[in-house]
Amino acid sequence: MTKLFLYHAPGACSRVTMNALEEAGLEYGDQAIDLSTGEHKGAEYLKIHPGGKVPALVVDGNVLTENAAILMFLHSLRPEANLLPAVDSPFEQAKLHADLIWCCSTIHPIVRQLRMPMRYTDGDTAGVFAKGTDYLNALLPEIEARIGDEWWYGSNWSIVDVYLYWCYFTAATTEYSLDPFPTIQSHAKRVKQRASFQRAQARELAAMEKTGIKLPGRK
Repeated sequence: MTKLFLYHAPGACSRVTMNALEEAGLEYGDQAIDLSTGEHKGAEYLKIHPGGKVPALVVDGNVLTENAAILMFLHSLRPEANLLPAVDSPFEQAKLHADLIWCCSTIHPIVRQLRMPMRYTDGDTAGVFAKGTDYLNALLPEIEARIGDEWWYGSNWSIVDVYLYWCYFTAATTEYSLDPFPTIQSHAKRVKQRASFQRAQARELAAMEKTGIKLPGRK
């Protein structure tokens, strides 16, 4: 049996990885990392992940980083869990991977502009936030049109839906409003109703209670 151990941070995108582990029904250990105290930049954690980021998944003693890569790996480990839809060709599989990478490399950085604009400038953050708002306003109508009353892949839930949820939910913890996007708000309710999402949320909360970690201030 593959031995899995997840390093994660409450509220961070590692929530998506934890949801994938729960959906796949895989056994794993976990440790919460406190971003607010800089634990992710401490010597001990840097031995795990030299980049000082989460998530980091230890697989039989070997460390795998980057959300998209971890999610692809978990899908390959338990394909019957349908973290991604079953496809018949390498090209179609690459398109699924492209969707995950799009979440990581396009939407996620835009959300960071809204949530942590100070990372992008030493001066006034208003312009960073405003530009991030423009970028997200251009993307969310596309997402809303595609998901409709279902999921990113039509009638099939996938871990992409959870990543999308994390992105727009995190944006909404700032001054950014989801009010113009009722379909996305309905999508959020469906994501939160899934049992694996609730199990991951409960596990993250338990880790917070155990360690005393608190979520960053929310607006």
